[in-house]
Amino acid sequence: MGSYKLIDTFVNDDIINQRISLSVPLDHRHKKSEKITIVANITQKYEKKLHHDASKVTFPRDSKPIAYIQGGPGFSCTVPLSNSGLTKVLLDNGYQIIFYDQRGTGLSTPLETKQLLDFGTVDEAVEYLTRFRADSIVEDLEHIRSELFGKQKWSIMGQSFGGFCCFTYLSFHQESLESVFVTGGVPPVGYIADDVYSQTYKRTAERNVHFYAKYPQDKIRVKEILGYLRKNEVILPDGGRLSVERFQQLGLNFGGSGGTDSLHQVVVEFSWALESIGHPTYAVLSKIQSMSRFDTNILYALFQECIYADGKGKATDWAADRLRYADGNEQFVLNDELLRSEKPVYFTGEMVYKSMFDDYAQLRPLKEIAMALHSYSDWTPLYDPSGSSTTVLALTSKKSSEVF
Repeated sequence: MGSYKLIDTFVNDDIINQRISLSVPLDHRHKKSEKITIVANITQKYEKKLHHDASKVTFPRDSKPIAYIQGGPGFSCTVPLSNSGLTKVLLDNGYQIIFYDQRGTGLSTPLETKQLLDFGTVDEAVEYLTRFRADSIVEDLEHIRSELFGKQKWSIMGQSFGGFCCFTYLSFHQESLESVFVTGGVPPVGYIADDVYSQTYKRTAERNVHFYAKYPQDKIRVKEILGYLRKNEVILPDGGRLSVERFQQLGLNFGGSGGTDSLHQVVVEFSWALESIGHPTYAVLSKIQSMSRFDTNILYALFQECIYADGKGKATDWAADRLRYADGNEQFVLNDELLRSEKPVYFTGEMVYKSMFDDYAQLRPLKEIAMALHSYSDWTPLYDPSGSSTTVLALTSKKSSEVF
């Protein structure tokens, strides 16, 4: 129906995947702005008669499209290689799924360190970055919907940050939506980043209590590891630095299935290496490096707090970094007193700190840009609560046990 390029087609396990690319404005408010490429993968149940021509994207006459919006920010969609899990549930319910690689991720025009450094000034880089938020993502999705289905409505499903995008979609293009499914990602409309991270620290503290209750022997091990990192410069395989704060950031894994147990295994491996050979092994350092994706997903680091900036005059100002030192959060800050005490040192969670732009190899060159981004206050609005309440939609939110 529309102007897109088909870049890949394959059939596997009774499903057909077709990847398409489309050209969209960097700034949807100005249609003549520079163009970027976005890519989406269309997954359908394979029907030989319908899909006999692999050079075309075809849908059933009674199509029932749904766009899946990935969590993040800064992560692409995974192309399903089998008819299982969520893919099977949606296909069995008659949907055709559009997995969209959000701008800056996956096969869409990438956003990488070198690219940002090529801008003439920090301000130019920041202005470019502001075009990669939820409001732009929603406009991209509207473009995909229009190109594939014309005026037909579709449904959307958002996971985590994708849920935030769903509410942005509801705010500005509710007329395009048949139904909305949100899985564990309801945005804190009307609140600022400080409010969010005040609660996040409380929830992360609870997960630390759970971790140390399950693995009480790790109280001493973690302190020994952090004491070692405090005295020794430890370089990771990619050139990043394993600082005290970076090791504490492994608490991000509390938010995933089995994350608590995985963290315990790293603590044991690191602790045993210190006891047996006096330094961490290459293997455990590689494992620690792989447990964080900030280097490969720089948007995840740069936009962690920006997603809470809704409208002008609301700079985030390193909310998580500041609130780390708030009353009640003392166990998140390593010092001599905490090391000597009986209290455990807490891991941090899904938070971004200034030190990360010293510790992560791909983030180091972006430190000045990150500082400017956290001071930026000329944000576009992300939500219009009055607008999203005028249409009755099948809005479903799955209760999530995730921390973040």
